[in-house]
Amino acid sequence: MAAEKEFLGGRKGKMWTYLIFLGVLIVGALVANLVFSNPTVAKDGVKTFFGLPSWALALVAFIVGASIFWVGLKLETDWPEALGAFLVAGSVVAGEVLIGWERFNVGGMFVVPYLLPIAVFLVMLMYGMKKSV
Repeated sequence: MAAEKEFLGGRKGKMWTYLIFLGVLIVGALVANLVFSNPTVAKDGVKTFFGLPSWALALVAFIVGASIFWVGLKLETDWPEALGAFLVAGSVVAGEVLIGWERFNVGGMFVVPYLLPIAVFLVMLMYGMKKSV
């Protein structure tokens, strides 16, 4: 089996991949900032999103992210896997906020709610690197 020589595509592919990923990270940081700075407004805003219950947006993000990740496993380029993993990790954050951020402080360790989405993201990326074409 030959080793993959062009991670995330060729030279132009890498540039676009990292630019798209940077844009997704910036949007995610802005949304996270909104949620953390004013969680009640974010929670009430999600309750009125298309008339769906508050948990529906997190579920839709999870399903879309898992679908993009699964399609990315079938493609040579790795950026769909990264985008899908990011969406799934974002839905984990949304779920933590909806359930209650403090409930994830296992044993008084306040870092667990922060580590859970990062762990989901990294595990999905590692699985994607192992299983991608």
